[in-house]
Formats: sequence, structure tokens, C-alpha cells
Amino acid sequence: MGKYGVVMNFTCMEMRDGKQSENASCSPEGLVRKVNMATKTAGTELAGENVLERYDAGTYSQVLTTSRSDSENGLSAFTYLRMNKRWFETENWKHLVDFMRNMSEGGRHTKLPKSDLSKTDLSIGFLTLKSARKTKEAALA
Repeated sequence: MGKYGVVMNFTCMEMRDGKQSENASCSPEGLVRKVNMATKTAGTELAGENVLERYDAGTYSQVLTTSRSDSENGLSAFTYLRMNKRWFETENWKHLVDFMRNMSEGGRHTKLPKSDLSKTDLSIGFLTLKSARKTKEAALA
């Protein structure tokens, strides 16, 4: 794999061992660690994706954790599957933006600022009641 520049794309990056049924006798976190070590041994990169449709901060936190490997073979990319209109709901969107900022900046930022003074390509708008009225008036004009 490493010889040909193959990138291994693996799923379940957001899953936690503690959230699995005891009857399942499984360890998604352990499986991800094993795949990570195998890709390191093979000299190839590991990319990841989610398996579940979830939008909460805990899910994104788990992806961040799995993306920063102890084996120094962190994720080279992450694909979010099952994007739909729920992704753009206010709280879900805030969690997503925090997650993207953390992924792109190595986890140095944990909170989204009120304004983007660093001039990154990532932005989110916060509407105040006053600006929301102006926007509504502009939309009606």
C-alpha cells in the first residue's frame, strides 16, 4: 500500500467503546487503533469517516481523539457521511464549525469566536435581533 501511495479510508471514527451494547462484545476504538497501527506498518496514510448520523459535540470530540494517534499516524483526511438539512440547524452547525476548526488547526482552538479575526476561510455568522430585522427588511425589498 505504501509503495503505491494508497490511502486507507476507514469508518467508525466517531464510535466509543462505552456506547456499545455489552452483548455486542466489540471495541470500535480498539479496532481503529489496530487499523491505525496497520497503516503505519504498511507505510500508508489513514483517512476516516463516520458511520452514524450524529451532530453532537461528543461525536466530534471522539473523531478529534481518533485523528490524533499515539502512533503518530493521525488521520490524513476525514469524510462526514450522511449530510442533510439537520447538519445546518443552529446547534449542529456550531458543533460542526468547532470541529472543522479543531481539525484544520490541530486542536488549538476549542471555542468558536464571535468574529473571525484570523481571516481563515471558515466562518459562521451570528445574527443579533437588530441585524436580523435589517436582513428581513432587505429580503422583502
